[in-house]
Amino acid sequence: MLIVDCADDFKVWETELQNNDSFWVPVWSDPFVHAIHNRLSFIYVYMIDSKQEWILSLAHTECMHLQRDLLTGATSSRSIFVLGKKQLKFVLDISCKDADLVEYWQTHRHLQLQDVDTEAHHFYFKRYHDIVNLNDIIPMVKHFERCQNIKDVFMKSYETWQHDSAFDVYNDMFIDNLYSIEFNGLRVNEKQYYESFNSNGLVAGKTYSEYNIYTSTGRPSNRYGGVNYAALNKEDGTRKSFISRFERGMLLEFDYDSYHLRLIAMAIGYDFPEGNVHEFFAKQYFDKTEINQSEYEQSKQLTFRQIYGGVSKEYAHIKFFQKVQLFVNQLWINFEDDGYIETGIYNRKLYKKSLGDMNANKLFNYFLQSMETEYSLSVINEVNEFIQNYNSKVILYTYDSLLFDYDMTDGRDFILKLKDLMSSNGKMPVKLKAGSNLHDLQDMTNKIK
Repeated sequence: MLIVDCADDFKVWETELQNNDSFWVPVWSDPFVHAIHNRLSFIYVYMIDSKQEWILSLAHTECMHLQRDLLTGATSSRSIFVLGKKQLKFVLDISCKDADLVEYWQTHRHLQLQDVDTEAHHFYFKRYHDIVNLNDIIPMVKHFERCQNIKDVFMKSYETWQHDSAFDVYNDMFIDNLYSIEFNGLRVNEKQYYESFNSNGLVAGKTYSEYNIYTSTGRPSNRYGGVNYAALNKEDGTRKSFISRFERGMLLEFDYDSYHLRLIAMAIGYDFPEGNVHEFFAKQYFDKTEINQSEYEQSKQLTFRQIYGGVSKEYAHIKFFQKVQLFVNQLWINFEDDGYIETGIYNRKLYKKSLGDMNANKLFNYFLQSMETEYSLSVINEVNEFIQNYNSKVILYTYDSLLFDYDMTDGRDFILKLKDLMSSNGKMPVKLKAGSNLHDLQDMTNKIK
């Protein structure tokens, strides 16, 4: 173990960094606090080619501390793999690859690190979990042992990983854009938030989400501090906690109309006529040119039943479902013959050996959720580039919708441009809701035409 705690040692370490692929384990001072209001205790770095192990000391009580500014310019022409790239970006933005993504690319799960903690870590986490910056006082020799355990797990994945262009999209576009949403945070009414979620993890009146892309379907989860931000209750009033940070502000929610159906149409090469998709299907289900509200609601249920449960014989004559069934069948054939399928937009491989018990309809649902995520993140990337010139911020992504904290000084033109961008100029229609808090959003779609 080589400890870097001064500028001279750092120069030696930089030289090694240029000559090696490296694996980094950032260790946070407080293991129970979000990265945005945390600090690094130290960084463990394993030089993969030379097999040297380094500790870059930043706050641990047993070591002299390296000047943080030295790390700001750290770079290498070789690959840097970081455990928790998204979290590290809160304090250090370097060009790197996410170590969990290396494992996910092969097994559709993150690195399995449930057994890496030492007995000392178990003891400290159980006995002293309420101590601030606990990792700064756990003995460095025990941290080093734990980091070696993590390194051993990663190296097994590194040795079998095959790089492709889709990896770069997920590593750069996906992770970086989700980081930017987390960084913005959500402004809350503190009293209502405490009452609603029994949580006090607020900093300056804001709470923060934490996205996890390493799910079996590829659809990100979003939990932090005991709050499931991907499934906030719409009925119990808890959404009233979330408000605008701006003096003249409000919350805007854009969500896609018939999102999955339009994504499926994109995948199977089907063009819907202009107008409401559920009305289009209802006219075929009930063989009518005019439908009532009850038939419209039944239409939605029938359509989702065909998509997620398999096309029934009763509706197999409808051209859209004919094409869906052909697509599902071919997807399954490819899965069985090739041992994998590729996602709909960026061609990430979904391996049969890693997906467990599967059937044709379930596989189609996995394909659809991964396509949903890839399309949504590509839109979020465009939105984040567009929004840089405005005060308003993206604060929550939930599958088929984006939530914005809107500064009214950005003007109406901002909303119109945002609508065109998200809808790809009308190809993927969006609905707009607006309100003073997340619970009281009102439909404003017809007012921005």
